[in-house]
Amino acid sequence: MGRRVTRRGFLAGLTAPVTAGAVSGITRAQSGSGAGGFTPIEHGYGFRNWGAEDQYFDSPPAPTQAEIRERIRTRWVEQARAVLGLDVGALSQAMVSAIATQLRAAVVQRAGTNGHCYGMALTAQRYFERPGTIPVDRRRASEIEVPTVPVDEPIAPVYDEIVQRQADQYLRFRAFLARQAILYRDWIDTEAILRDVRNVIERFGTATLILFNNTLLSHQVLAYGFEDRSDSVVVPIYDPNLPASAYRRRSPRLEFERDGESVSMRQYGQYTGMLFSRYDRIEDAADRTAPTPMDHVTVDQRRVRESLFPFTLVVATSEDVDLTVVGPGGSQIGRIRGVYTDRSRGEYGRVRSQHGAEPGAYRISVFGTADTEYELTAMVTDADGASVNAARTETIQTGDEHEYDLEVTEEGAGSLRRVRTDRNLPALVGTGVAGVAAGAVGYRTVKRLRERDRHES
Repeated sequence: MGRRVTRRGFLAGLTAPVTAGAVSGITRAQSGSGAGGFTPIEHGYGFRNWGAEDQYFDSPPAPTQAEIRERIRTRWVEQARAVLGLDVGALSQAMVSAIATQLRAAVVQRAGTNGHCYGMALTAQRYFERPGTIPVDRRRASEIEVPTVPVDEPIAPVYDEIVQRQADQYLRFRAFLARQAILYRDWIDTEAILRDVRNVIERFGTATLILFNNTLLSHQVLAYGFEDRSDSVVVPIYDPNLPASAYRRRSPRLEFERDGESVSMRQYGQYTGMLFSRYDRIEDAADRTAPTPMDHVTVDQRRVRESLFPFTLVVATSEDVDLTVVGPGGSQIGRIRGVYTDRSRGEYGRVRSQHGAEPGAYRISVFGTADTEYELTAMVTDADGASVNAARTETIQTGDEHEYDLEVTEEGAGSLRRVRTDRNLPALVGTGVAGVAAGAVGYRTVKRLRERDRHES
């Protein structure tokens, strides 16, 4: 749980518009989508998106790893076979455990989303379509001033529903699979996505969209219009980062440019790409049956299976370390995340994951931001079993760095070993760390420590 704030401060913060600098890419215009349609000023929430550090109330319990493993083994079976030709029952225990670890961290830390934007977009859509389902005494979402209404009672049905929908994006197979395209954005067929978005908006009035960028940052918005201008497409959106009142003077929108047969998205704030993963809606709105994430990519089932499995996962149990993993090709391994990811939640303070496992040496750097004990676990696994499943428990001091080699061989074997001893902070800064990634970790940590010292003084 992040720092606590007063109830009054929390409530005031959620209803206040964010500054213009925080919503770059938003144009100023009249909002509205026609009579009877979704309009953010009426059907968006009266509060803005929030992160854990603003939260004064407890979060509901999250699913355990055992529950997620059971869900994968049972509820993913039919769709995995239909969509990917994948036999979930044949996946190794190690593979299922690795995926479950990643998914639990995502659910608990709200990774891959901007605070509660996914749950806010889906519930705002639901309340627009079926106002009778609003679980409190309000006619529309804009009248819900805080997520914990009624504030004078120990229940919060709106908040509970937002959080429940927030978890769905990770635990449903098609939603899980669709999100992996963020890691392989050259697969994405934006034109195909826009066709389905248009069909769904024409049929239902809204469509929930996932935005992302090259740093694996993602966000959820709700589209409520579609304008095809032959050489471009304009899609007005409800962005949960703005309360309903802000739409009196702002009208966020996504813009896409056509260049011959290709379509590209103009940058919206931090985001440069889009996904759409509501396949039940696509089936109802489009003239085809059983739509899947494969409809929005340019590769076949085999390529997707081979790219998603095996799976590489590196986790550290402490939030008081920085964790960097650099693959054999020199690129860093990261994770799909959100602006408000709270890494203090759950058993793993740091998570790095990658679909695929290129043979070679992976350099792992653990840098201490405070004195702490941590357990580092590295797992590389495919459908048949784990080639690496190793853990090391160490104590690290502020400014020290531990380095490990994770070796993956062509034959599928592998190992994890410590390769360097502690190094204090002055040495880290003064000697120039071996490797750009490790140097970046050191710089970020030094900056954070200086800011902390300045704040405490």
